[in-house]
Amino acid sequence: MSIERLLDDLGLVARWPKKPSQKQMVIEHISSKFESDTVYSEKEINLILEQNHSFSDTPLLRRELIGRGFLSREDDGSRYWKN
Repeated sequence: MSIERLLDDLGLVARWPKKPSQKQMVIEHISSKFESDTVYSEKEINLILEQNHSFSDTPLLRRELIGRGFLSREDDGSRYWKN
């Protein structure tokens, strides 16, 4: 399966999939929207996430990016960066 099947007509992730392999595909796709040499605020992270999905669960995507090791953050959530 390709990522295109999980995107809507605007190229946004349309839903959070049930299958683990598809979840990984979504997170890899969304993580590509972040720059490796940039430090982000939580507000900036949320904005990028909101611009790339249409199912309205930004906190889920943020947690998944961190939990799967694509992003790291300071313990207080003040700074985020791509691994």
